Amino acid sequence: MQYKLGVIGDPIEHSLSPKIHNIFSKQTNINIDYQAYHVREDNLASFIKDFFSNGGDGLNITLPHKINCLRFANNKSSLVNLIGAANTLNSDSSGSIFAESTDGIGLVKDLKNKRSISSKNILILGAGGSALSIIPSLDACKPKNIILDNRSKNNLERAIKRFSDSKEINSRILNLESFHEDIDLVINATSIGFSGPFSWNRELKINNETVLYDLSYSKDDTLTPFLSWGSQHAEKFFDGFGMLIQQAAASFELWTGVAPATKITKSDLLNE
Repeated sequence: MQYKLGVIGDPIEHSLSPKIHNIFSKQTNINIDYQAYHVREDNLASFIKDFFSNGGDGLNITLPHKINCLRFANNKSSLVNLIGAANTLNSDSSGSIFAESTDGIGLVKDLKNKRSISSKNILILGAGGSALSIIPSLDACKPKNIILDNRSKNNLERAIKRFSDSKEINSRILNLESFHEDIDLVINATSIGFSGPFSWNRELKINNETVLYDLSYSKDDTLTPFLSWGSQHAEKFFDGFGMLIQQAAASFELWTGVAPATKITKSDLLNE
């Protein structure tokens, strides 16, 4: 049996997902055909329909489709219903499409190797699908507070209300404007900076002990724009490469039922 899999996004040329899943395939001796597909918003509906009707087993979803892909799912996990976004679609034997999110799981598994989350003040920059997808998993780690900031106030207020009104979230979800303590961990969930240097529209309450984490990643040892900016303000900073591997492994297990090993380095992918 060969699994027909892929990743969709706009843009998609940068994606390392095909190489990661091919490594998983070799590890587990599971045969897959995993491709990267450049899908624009106006082609999203037709692509997803055609992919699964033509034997597709699973898709990873990346920007900007994590929210709109839900329109084509027959069923959603409780996590997806809570966050309103997904990064993984899975088709069962009846052709029903199931939406799941492995981003938060991937982030927490990687972060726990780098920084304690419990009882910490965590600031998330952004209020889109990437930011929403990580909040429940961070909440499960019992932080002191989860603080949000975003350039669009409307999106920020909607995100805060979504989680503040949820009985499934125990943490306080706060607006950065109303928060006056030091920040222990800053997570960048925006794409700001990829067309130039990173900048933010207000001062972030960070110090030498603050850890910076970018959900984005570079393919080599260069810093992402956010971390290039952050390296001037903090001593500990990480890109999202570890999260990328962990969330991919969770998707692979969802599709195949087998959990792959996740000790993969950037050099492993460059040599793949």
